[in-house]
Amino acid sequence: MFDPIDEKARARVGSVLDDKWTLERLLGVGGMGAVYEARHRNGARGAVKVLHPDLARNEEVRLRFRREGYAANSVDHPGAVKVLDDEVVKSGPDEGTAYIVMELLEGESLEDRLERGETIGERAFLVILEQVLDVLVAAHAHGVVHRDLKPENLFFARSSDGGPPRVKLLDFGLARLLAGQAITTYGLAVGTPSFMSPEQAAGRVADIDGRTDLFSLAATGFRLTAGRRIHEGDNAVDLVTKMANLPAPKLRDLAPSASAAYARVIDRGLEFLREDRYPTAEAMRQDVRRAIEELQGGERGSTPAPPPARAELPIIELSSSELKSIVLEPAQAEASLPPYLQPQPKPQGKRGRRVLPWVAGALWVAIGVKIVADSHAETGASAPSAGGAVVFDVERAHAPAPPTPVPTVPTTVPSVPGTLVATPSATPPQPTQSSAAPTAPAPVAAPHVPAMPHGPHKPPRNVHHAAKKQHGR
Repeated sequence: MFDPIDEKARARVGSVLDDKWTLERLLGVGGMGAVYEARHRNGARGAVKVLHPDLARNEEVRLRFRREGYAANSVDHPGAVKVLDDEVVKSGPDEGTAYIVMELLEGESLEDRLERGETIGERAFLVILEQVLDVLVAAHAHGVVHRDLKPENLFFARSSDGGPPRVKLLDFGLARLLAGQAITTYGLAVGTPSFMSPEQAAGRVADIDGRTDLFSLAATGFRLTAGRRIHEGDNAVDLVTKMANLPAPKLRDLAPSASAAYARVIDRGLEFLREDRYPTAEAMRQDVRRAIEELQGGERGSTPAPPPARAELPIIELSSSELKSIVLEPAQAEASLPPYLQPQPKPQGKRGRRVLPWVAGALWVAIGVKIVADSHAETGASAPSAGGAVVFDVERAHAPAPPTPVPTVPTTVPSVPGTLVATPSATPPQPTQSSAAPTAPAPVAAPHVPAMPHGPHKPPRNVHHAAKKQHGR
């Protein structure tokens, strides 16, 4: 498929950049620029990285691109590629485009090996990981977070003395200097989608620290062993949405043959919450060393990993408006989980045992309240209160007074078995046991309570309900 960026990059081969560097060979094309093997007019050799023309139009991107040199050189570690110079093209077809000059390395990247069909076993990758973490210990100590660790940026540089290749970290173009030089205005979510940590994918710039790099390294190990990305998406935005909202599956759920030691390292590095990951690169390096020792002499340490199932997406940059549709609400994120990540229902047996004491306690309280209510009802029907009024039950005792006064009724009230009718008056009634009115001022007939078989003066159960009905309750 035709790619104008690649075509433009190839067209530069053989040209002289800024009247100084002759671009002899195209080494690769990345998300921010193209890299060439070049020769200076004084004979020195180097790797020249030229910013893509469409990105060069943005001043802040140009500043970020040139800042790569400051980030890489501040690490001060042999495992970080050295940047020798940075400039802006002053004339010619690339006028205004920024470029940087790096040390020229001989070798290949981890991505090159994978594309060639080479398989990387668990122990072999852990050895690579230990070297990378050694560089990150130094980088993080100097306040530099790489933010774009992936197979393409892990380079095996051939040694000039014939020794084993040394792993070097390439492309500090997205590196964030924690000392206050963070890029925030041009875009918030920057990186390669399937290697982005949740906080990086969500654009939470303030949350990006060394643990973001640890996630990317674990994502690389996951891809090598599982043969797939952490999450799959139809496009870059879909993939970033999942990386921002969904936790990574456990490695052995997708690659059951993975060793426990290897899976321990990968799974912890991929924890969704950065607080649950390794706290530092040094802590992860120590655990990697323990895992290597556990795998010494084991079969699984040399088990080849399947090649990645799909080609990797390039670096993307999303604006704050695009991020609004990426960061999901918790309910939306849970609903979009694949089946193997769906939360499992908790066992009901243990829950039932925890609830049972509360149910029993509530039942005993209800029984106690009922007994107290009945006791008050019995004593209230036969004994006058301090104010001369009869209290029928607990609820009646605490009921508010009627909003309007009730006029005086005739002094005789018919007695109906099984009911009790209160007769309000302007003055409180005096209790009595007969139906005859007493010889007191403003006499009022007291209610007659027939004797019940179960004891004298004990009202029937429906007394309370009849009293409530007469008061409209």
